[in-house]
Amino acid sequence: MAKTKKKDTFDMFSNLADSLDQEPETKKVAEPIAQRKRKKTGKRSDPNYIQVGAYIPRTLNEDVKIKLVRHEGDFSDLITELLEKWVAD
Repeated sequence: MAKTKKKDTFDMFSNLADSLDQEPETKKVAEPIAQRKRKKTGKRSDPNYIQVGAYIPRTLNEDVKIKLVRHEGDFSDLITELLEKWVAD
């Protein structure tokens, strides 16, 4: 049994060596990634802004989202306004 295992291992490495000696298959060249056609805009690409995170209650988050949708507001603008008022006090 030990001889069979050694032979199988030898055959495996022999086959691997043979496959490495053969010419490599032609590989598909990856297509270049499409370039952005428009200028980067928005807070994400503005160096004057950073992304922050906070844990708030789920129900509060849902209520805020509902109110923002009704008043066509932006969450970032709301947080900025609230923090600016808080810092000013």
